[in-house]
Amino acid sequence: MSLFVFSLSVLNLALARVLTLPFHSEYGHIVLVLDGHPISLLADSGSARFFVVYGGWFERQYGRGSCRRHNMTCYFCPVEAPCDDIEQRDRITVGYAEGLDVYQYIQHSGVLDLGQSTVNVTFGLVVNYTSNYNVSPIPTLGLSFGRADIPKTFLQQLNDLEVIDTLSYSIHFERFCPYEKGKLIVGGVGSKGQDTIRLPLSMPPELKRRLYVPIASVGIVERQEVEASLSGDGSRKIIRFSLQDRVALFDTGNMGIDLPYMVMSALIEELEAGVSTLANSRTLRVENIMWWEVDRPMVWVIRPNHVRFLPTIVYSLVGEGNETVDIRISPEHYVGTCSYDECMVYLHASNATELVVGEPFFRAYDAHVDLEGEIISVKPQPSRPAAHLRVGHDPRRLMLPSV
Repeated sequence: MSLFVFSLSVLNLALARVLTLPFHSEYGHIVLVLDGHPISLLADSGSARFFVVYGGWFERQYGRGSCRRHNMTCYFCPVEAPCDDIEQRDRITVGYAEGLDVYQYIQHSGVLDLGQSTVNVTFGLVVNYTSNYNVSPIPTLGLSFGRADIPKTFLQQLNDLEVIDTLSYSIHFERFCPYEKGKLIVGGVGSKGQDTIRLPLSMPPELKRRLYVPIASVGIVERQEVEASLSGDGSRKIIRFSLQDRVALFDTGNMGIDLPYMVMSALIEELEAGVSTLANSRTLRVENIMWWEVDRPMVWVIRPNHVRFLPTIVYSLVGEGNETVDIRISPEHYVGTCSYDECMVYLHASNATELVVGEPFFRAYDAHVDLEGEIISVKPQPSRPAAHLRVGHDPRRLMLPSV
């Protein structure tokens, strides 16, 4: 690259006023340095809240040294901005996971290190947390619309400080390079290529203002082995289920995707039919093919040799000009980590008005969210060159120490 081209790219970056935050894990966590403390935060498009965990409370709750064991979780107030009055400050309460996780936090100001400069920002300090599951609180970087009844969002603050030029962001999960996890780019504009799909956001009056897109139908792609499943052009047919008054909620903070009960039933039938073609598998009951474990919230479990029979899921969404566009999420996107004898499947049956389209979608598509223009632009990522199962554990939620 010539010096001129390099200088021009730096100039364009400066003019665009964007902030690039690399993911340090494959589960969408970025790092912010607040008052010298590197904190790992979940980039969460389903929330507008911006808070970290107060180390003083965490160590009182879970034992001395617990912050050290839970690396990049805790924030401690510096001498120049003490927390002596923390018990007297007003508390804000927010629930997640249908009220199963409840956070209480107070407002605090600190210095955010941007590398070449610093800015003063306001964020929440978690001073109490309850959960139905034995997991630790998650520092959260909310990326949704701001509201009058909550403190200013991270994006609003950066926009006011002219760190970014617009209330927007892009999300990219790196899928092939083992040394990179992807990145969150705050500010800037999205892709305008021919394969870019533009989805105007909908604001249902009965729901809070979030990243909603109307759904026309949800379906599954029939198995290749079914002869009748080929349409006239040779493509595989989609079993579609029409929906009324439903919206997709684009939520990077959710590990899974929601399916209406009738779609989930059809998926399990397809899975059973596929598994039954294996030798000695015709007598397998459905609970021995894919099952739900109570101690693992919102996740199914499946045998690794049955993953190949899971279908691609198709959400038909209302795009620009009220045209219906198909969003496809294949098993490689919604099947999580695998051990020797089981894999995690991040699907959840729901008949709610809002159907969560979570992390699996963002593994299938690059996305640019323009909160000012109220539109999401998405572009499909290339398919993996070969079938791939991730082996390991799911670090999204850290287990709490036994105390």
